[in-house]
Amino acid sequence: MLRHKPTRSGFTLIELLVVIAIIAILIALLVPAVQKVREAAARTQATNNCKQMVLAVHGYHDTYKMCPANWERKTSNTNGSGFVEASFHFWILPFLEQTPLYKVGMAEGSGYPHNTTAIRSVVLPVFLDPRDFSAPSGLGTGDWAASNFADNHAVFGRPNIDWNSKMKLISIIDGTSNTVAFAQKYGTCGGNGSLWAHGTWNWPWMSVFAPNVNGNPPQNAPTVPACDPQATQALSVGGSIVGICDGTVRNVSGSVSAASWQAAIWPNDSKIPADDF
Repeated sequence: MLRHKPTRSGFTLIELLVVIAIIAILIALLVPAVQKVREAAARTQATNNCKQMVLAVHGYHDTYKMCPANWERKTSNTNGSGFVEASFHFWILPFLEQTPLYKVGMAEGSGYPHNTTAIRSVVLPVFLDPRDFSAPSGLGTGDWAASNFADNHAVFGRPNIDWNSKMKLISIIDGTSNTVAFAQKYGTCGGNGSLWAHGTWNWPWMSVFAPNVNGNPPQNAPTVPACDPQATQALSVGGSIVGICDGTVRNVSGSVSAASWQAAIWPNDSKIPADDF
């Protein structure tokens, strides 16, 4: 009578180890690719957000025939104080499809929208770069929401004079295509933060960059402790996303020269940035 050998129902230990090794190799190959895809998607989102903000400036300019101010007081008939005094980022809210939030701020009884958490604590994705590891919740410090896109005081204010330039885009001598409207800042920087609703009483807390205070090129992806709150920052070593006054957005390399950066952030110095910008 013939006897049949029993059939094997599983893998040997060696076969299992080979399969595990193959899986580990595939993971090692795929993880960097996935990270690159995520980085590219985040950068694209940040670029789109910056683009919306520059276009909001143009929308405001079309309506009021001047650029928005870094900080401005306007009369109001919707609150008890008779005025509203607020930041650049607040004044462009209606042009970012944020009219309901804008109305909440306009109705704030003190006249200062940032006095209520209904304004200062609102995290708006359009103000953020998803790659900002310094403020992953969108809050720069305490209950204050951050903005990674800081407006240029040399365009929207008058350095060493006041916070409102009343600038017309046609008045930019160097040309809107050669002038920076927005540059990036960490949401949390050193012991401070880039807070979109913050007022004029302390530079390092505002989502503003002032060339007259610090006109150096962006810091190249510094650590949070090494971050200078009065400077701008590149959120990755790949460069800094900047919004240009003509409505475009570009990536500025971390190797941009100080001369090119200075030429790009001052609107009326009759200097044009070089090719490294």
